[in-house]
Amino acid sequence: MDFWAIALVALMAALTPTTAAAALKGRPKVVLDQLEFPNDLPQAPLYKAHLKKTLAKVTRHADWGAGRKNRIEYRFFVTELSLTEQDGVLRVRCAAVGKLPKGKTAKSKLTFSGEPSKRNDLVKRVLEIVARGVITRLSELERVRRGDIGEAGVRAPRSDQTD
Repeated sequence: MDFWAIALVALMAALTPTTAAAALKGRPKVVLDQLEFPNDLPQAPLYKAHLKKTLAKVTRHADWGAGRKNRIEYRFFVTELSLTEQDGVLRVRCAAVGKLPKGKTAKSKLTFSGEPSKRNDLVKRVLEIVARGVITRLSELERVRRGDIGEAGVRAPRSDQTD
């Protein structure tokens, strides 16, 4: 009888998730600590609100390598957002930087062109693409920091390329 009781306890212990595994269930609380956006553009508040909404969506879907009991803070800076119209084509140029604590940064730069009549849609699309790139890289850096993936899984861009 004692053998079966011990076997049952051992089986129950094996089936119960460990505290480490339980901590990894769910999504971490990802907090936008600071957002800097150029205010010199027409409709800048509209674009900034869209960017905040996009960042919230992208951070929810990113794999941060952490569970629901964790909190991750990041900062997002739009360093350049310029619109130029030439020969009937609107060109949107955007550059952004995301920062994690302890100096980890991710950068993204994009130039995208389209019809001038679809200005708002074009700017919003560029902001979405840049935000997705920065957040994806930040989440990868966070997974490396937590030991979820090795440094070999992360590669820096080649420095011999220029714009």
